[in-house]
Amino acid sequence: MFGMNHHLCIMESFVVRNGQTYHVHRLRVRYADTDRMDMVYHGTYAAYLEAARVEMLRDAGWVYAELEKDGILLPVVQLNLTYKKPARYDQLLEVHTVVAEAPTSKLRLQCEVRFEQDVLLQGEVILVFVDAKGGRPCRPPVGFAERIAELGLISAQ
Repeated sequence: MFGMNHHLCIMESFVVRNGQTYHVHRLRVRYADTDRMDMVYHGTYAAYLEAARVEMLRDAGWVYAELEKDGILLPVVQLNLTYKKPARYDQLLEVHTVVAEAPTSKLRLQCEVRFEQDVLLQGEVILVFVDAKGGRPCRPPVGFAERIAELGLISAQ
């Protein structure tokens, strides 16, 4: 019987650290995520941030697939990553995500990938709400910004 630490992905929702609420997504580094230097390949972090973002939205009540069915797309328009320390095979990582500012047609997220007490990566992801029919930026769904604020996910900085 495997314990909780042996699962590929463990979800936790929202935690408060230093007075700020973060969404926390846990995942274990797979062997396929690493490169010849025994480190997580740099491009893999974009997938880690995407998985965390999708789960943050789900935990906030906004399933991405449902947004798409309702005609709202949320493409990434900018991704900035700063690598601090390497992640290694089989480590249980946490992706901490906070919304940098109140959502408008733009959703700006600040993320950290952490292993234990170490920050391995800092990232910023900027997405834009887009009307699927017209292909133009649009406002977030009704209630979205209010829910994000209610959860305390908007950065206090």
